[in-house]
Amino acid sequence: MKATLQKFCSSINIEYVGIAPIGPYVELEQILKARIEKGQCTEFEEEYLAKRIDPRLTMADVQSVIVCLFPYYIGERTESNIAKYTHALDYHKVAKDKLEQIGKFLTETRPGFRYQAFVDTGPLVDRYMAYLAGLGFFGLNNHVISDTYGSYVLIGYMLTNHPFEIDQPLKQSCMQCGKCIKACPGQAILGNFGIDPRRCRSYLTQKKGELTVAEVDIIKKNKLVFGCDTCQDVCPHNQKVAVTRMTEFRENIISELSYEELSTISNKEFKRRYDNRAFSWRGRKLIVRNFEYLS
Repeated sequence: MKATLQKFCSSINIEYVGIAPIGPYVELEQILKARIEKGQCTEFEEEYLAKRIDPRLTMADVQSVIVCLFPYYIGERTESNIAKYTHALDYHKVAKDKLEQIGKFLTETRPGFRYQAFVDTGPLVDRYMAYLAGLGFFGLNNHVISDTYGSYVLIGYMLTNHPFEIDQPLKQSCMQCGKCIKACPGQAILGNFGIDPRRCRSYLTQKKGELTVAEVDIIKKNKLVFGCDTCQDVCPHNQKVAVTRMTEFRENIISELSYEELSTISNKEFKRRYDNRAFSWRGRKLIVRNFEYLS
């Protein structure tokens, strides 16, 4: 069954697929508890800690977790003012479609097969699941680093009721050169493979409402009006990485947004033009706000 899964994934251009255990993830629980106690969390995270460490609270009969990586690097765009992962069509939709293709195939292959698929919106910690599935190793900036595409990868996973053979985490770590720590605009990288997301520039460009003076100062550290690639761009593991083979991330590219356009169109028109883009989920006004912070 696992070989069948891997063969099908290859047929739909998924190069990285692994199987993670169903926990509960005791090591992760301790890490998350420590971060919560220090307030190092945001409103984007799953509220209930128990659901983050125990897949059975989401799917009672889960037997294994399929994890896939979706590389998105298409080369450097010097004129870009949005993060690289937003240049193509919304990865949530692209990756979710791929996972649903896997689910449909396995349902047809094995009667009684059930699954739940998630891309960035599920209760589990995506990067930790990729690590457990042996798809990459952690960098100091808390990104998961793959051997071919560095950390320019997105993650999706599927809870399944089939007992796939579990993969093992890689016995590997990043170089720990510290370049990401020094370059981080908000000094959010803690040096222990964790971050304080409240100081992460990517988070601040997506945080609703008016920002504090200190937060605006972080925003002004580079020109991106949505997201931040700084810690990835300086990482030695991301030098000379391969360009993605996924056609979905190589086409329909938008790498630069216009203040003149966004400040004059309506919210309805913004949605019509950009609803299929990952940068659109927080709305037009937030991006316009970021432009104005940078002006």
